[in-house]
Amino acid sequence: MMRPCGNYKTSFAQDEAIFQTRFVQACLLCFFVLLLLLPFVCNRYVINFANITGIFVIGAIGLNILTGFTGVISLGHGAFVGIGAYATTLLTKDLNVPFLVALPLGALITAFSGLIPGLAALRIKGMYLAIATLAVQVMFAFLIVETPRFTGGDLGLSVPVPTFLAVQSSSGQIHFYLLILGIAIALTLFARNLFRTKTGRLFVAIRDNDLASEVLGISVGKYRLLSFWIGCFYAGLAGGLWAGHSGMISPDQFSLGLSIQFLSIILVGGMGSILGSILGTVFVLLIPEVLAGLATEANRMFSMDLTEYFSSINNAIFGLLIIVFLLYEPLGLARIWWRIKMYFKLWPFSYRT
Repeated sequence: MMRPCGNYKTSFAQDEAIFQTRFVQACLLCFFVLLLLLPFVCNRYVINFANITGIFVIGAIGLNILTGFTGVISLGHGAFVGIGAYATTLLTKDLNVPFLVALPLGALITAFSGLIPGLAALRIKGMYLAIATLAVQVMFAFLIVETPRFTGGDLGLSVPVPTFLAVQSSSGQIHFYLLILGIAIALTLFARNLFRTKTGRLFVAIRDNDLASEVLGISVGKYRLLSFWIGCFYAGLAGGLWAGHSGMISPDQFSLGLSIQFLSIILVGGMGSILGSILGTVFVLLIPEVLAGLATEANRMFSMDLTEYFSSINNAIFGLLIIVFLLYEPLGLARIWWRIKMYFKLWPFSYRT
């Protein structure tokens, strides 16, 4: 299949096209076909990991819209994922709302709750705004623990099984996988298209220089508020899917550690990149799985339990990864992928300095 060896675009629409060439279209089509076939050829463990990955991809894209594209640091993203999980669960459990209806309603509740710290963005910015989002994390934990009548407190809540998905049957994981895959693809395309519009470009302008944007007449506070709304909507959907998939939620699942994990995902994957959110999610979630595999192999080789030692270095690896990427590749895995792609696109006549 022929590929272009130069820039032959003659319009802005061609330059901003999501699928630049037929070669890219064919590759993405093959990739989507593989994703559709994945649950039918893999075991339950792989399907479960793919489901968790899809949920985290949705949440990471939401945080990247807020932090990577708009420049607003959020330390409370885990709390918004938790709000979506609890809202969806309470709607299905107490009000008997069908899961497919409760899921977007829970996301909307989360989006409007995101306006609370978003209002702070009208007056403050930088680390002061980050502290405001951290306050949301603390408030979420307090409200969940202190209202056990509705939320179950420290014990958490059991989530009603979405009967139409037949989660308890042997094909339940496949059904949920297809639901998560469809939502993840739709939200990824929406985010990619968002930054081809005026609104998306204003987000980027505010991130690059908020003072210059304000001088040019852009309502910085308004668009930061809109960015909060969109990012929290993504978080709410991720939380609702998490609740439906796991069948049990508790405040420990949505602690500050989850917010830090989402931040590490976009830092490692690449801030300001939709692809980086996906690559960062896969990379960060694979680390514990690889360590668990190494621990199992080490236990077998040395005839002693080393699982605790491997699990204890998990957080250290996360911290080390963030430091390494900030120092040597601040644009993350997305930039590495771009370099690889450019190398093969220009090979064997690539320009060297």
